[in-house]
Amino acid sequence: MTMSSPTTNPKEPKPLPVTRMIVIFGVVGALSLVFMGARQLVGGLALKSVPIVGEWRAVGKAWRIEFHPDKTISSLVPPNPPKGAEPSASSDGVYSIDYFGTLWVKLNNGKVYTATLSSETPSRIDLIDSSTEGVTMFQRGSVGVPSPTTLDKK
Repeated sequence: MTMSSPTTNPKEPKPLPVTRMIVIFGVVGALSLVFMGARQLVGGLALKSVPIVGEWRAVGKAWRIEFHPDKTISSLVPPNPPKGAEPSASSDGVYSIDYFGTLWVKLNNGKVYTATLSSETPSRIDLIDSSTEGVTMFQRGSVGVPSPTTLDKK
């Protein structure tokens, strides 16, 4: 009696090897975990949207900063600054706000300032001089008070 070998039907699909199935499920599982984690991280981060455009005045100093909508600023100190004012602060410059609510101010005279914006105190910023680490507190300017630029035009 002769043994016959089993015959395979060429039209029948071959089953996937177990290792290939494990790799496929592992990749799909890892991608879904990364997606869910990224979604949770992005959902936890909130953009800080504190309105910054307008006039800001240094508390206890004659220094004023005007933030313009086109991301430029005018740093203003009166011609004869009283004691406590920063005479070297009169300059124009640019500002930007990053994703985490940090305000970056770069004046044309080379000075760089930063401030962390807070939605709890939207009318106050603490501007930090990057070179000296000195802090100057600014309050949003009140409506109806003329700025030095409007006084010069009269």
